[in-house]
Amino acid sequence: MFEGVKNGAGLISASFKTFRQYPILGFPIFVVWLIYAPLIIYFKWHFNWDIYNNKAQFMILFLIIYFLAFILSISCSVMLELLQQKETGKKFNLAKAILITFSYNLVPIMFLSLVWSSIWFILVVIKLFIKDKSSQSEEKSAENVARTLAGSNDSFGTFSIDLLLKGIRMVVFLIIPAFAWENKGIRQSFSRGFEILGQRKAEFLGGFTLSLAVEFIIFLPAGIMFYLSDKGIDFPDWSWFICIFYVGLAWSYSIYLEQMFAAELYLWQMAYEKEVAIWTKKKSENGEFKDTYPDFAKIRRPSIIDNIPDLKP
Repeated sequence: MFEGVKNGAGLISASFKTFRQYPILGFPIFVVWLIYAPLIIYFKWHFNWDIYNNKAQFMILFLIIYFLAFILSISCSVMLELLQQKETGKKFNLAKAILITFSYNLVPIMFLSLVWSSIWFILVVIKLFIKDKSSQSEEKSAENVARTLAGSNDSFGTFSIDLLLKGIRMVVFLIIPAFAWENKGIRQSFSRGFEILGQRKAEFLGGFTLSLAVEFIIFLPAGIMFYLSDKGIDFPDWSWFICIFYVGLAWSYSIYLEQMFAAELYLWQMAYEKEVAIWTKKKSENGEFKDTYPDFAKIRRPSIIDNIPDLKP
């Protein structure tokens, strides 16, 4: 277990270094934020929910969630295509990564988003029922927009659901490389993702926990503003607009971190499986072969910043 946590920490650290050297990898998810934020604001304060009955409201909510799952999956696919370019010895080509995503990867993304959004929808409905509505102001203001986008009004119960949603999201990000990198069908991609999750539970749990800690740290400045405001300190509107911009950067980076962690764990598993295949071949060719079975922790961890093309055939 300790080794798994250590490996998870190594993957999180590698994600930091990769972003610092190649910030283009965070571009797809930042574009998603530019869509996500206005969408949330519109449907919370400007959309007239009252003209629809409960059934229609739930249908609209599901469509919103499906759209969010879809664009998050699209951003992950674009990032993975950029990684594949680098890991096959090529230069970054954002236009080509987008083209491949909207051609070869589109159908599996649509199906995966449907499965993901169905689970997401159920959890959001549960969250709506247990949420303390009296703790939130419905008035639209720069402060309330910042609070909404940062999710600062969550209770312990809703926070637990958010943790579950985060875990599911990271599993989804572990499935996408199967069809983006290995050209597997959607069923095979699900099997492949859950197979890696089953074999690397400790690494996944370590990465989940550490990414949660990073998320807490990067949202802390906004959290301090919310706390001081609750204590009666007034902030001018311009400071809340800065807070909204900061929350956008923090949100984008936290999702990028999850995507990159899943991608590097997947890449590491592929490297491990290659070593296992080599070991198995040598063992079958040599009757008295004495090399020990490959240890995942001792396999060189692939990294985009080491300039070694790990996805090259």
